[in-house]
Amino acid sequence: MNFQEARKKSLIYRLVGALIVIPSVISTIISFLKMIYFRLDDGTEFGSILTQPFKKMVEIIHQHTDFLIIFWNKSPVPNHMNISEPQNIPFILIYLTIFFGITFWGAGSSLSLRLRKIRKKIEDQVIEESIKGVAARTHAEIRKSIVIPSNGMFSEAHKLYLAPIVVTVIGAVLVKFLDL
Repeated sequence: MNFQEARKKSLIYRLVGALIVIPSVISTIISFLKMIYFRLDDGTEFGSILTQPFKKMVEIIHQHTDFLIIFWNKSPVPNHMNISEPQNIPFILIYLTIFFGITFWGAGSSLSLRLRKIRKKIEDQVIEESIKGVAARTHAEIRKSIVIPSNGMFSEAHKLYLAPIVVTVIGAVLVKFLDL
């Protein structure tokens, strides 16, 4: 792949990553807020008193984010007390897509960083050739002659596989510790 193709690929990866991550994060946050609102209250009078401020906070957030109504209507409400409940499966899938999108974004960003370094070396080479008096090639000629090896998007598997597991375990420990 040449320099221009690598630039396009970098931009596409970052764009796809952003298009995956942003809705997934919004849906996950709204699912968590809905879980606080609907599942935190255990039905006792004391539980109702304790959850009242949290419910009020979620109501205020809902009122101020009316433009996200599709997320408020469609995001699943996870049940942290019963993991085998069907609503938890879409929540977990949406949560995992965050890391899939981060992988796309990371691949695009690392390629962009690599291209930045290559661009700097091209500028140095153009200056060097002009100093030597050799028939200096232009930026475009040098860019066309460069072949950039393609790295796999999943070469950073720790972001895709390890990070979700670690974050989930930490979240589960916090939920159990805080007794939510």
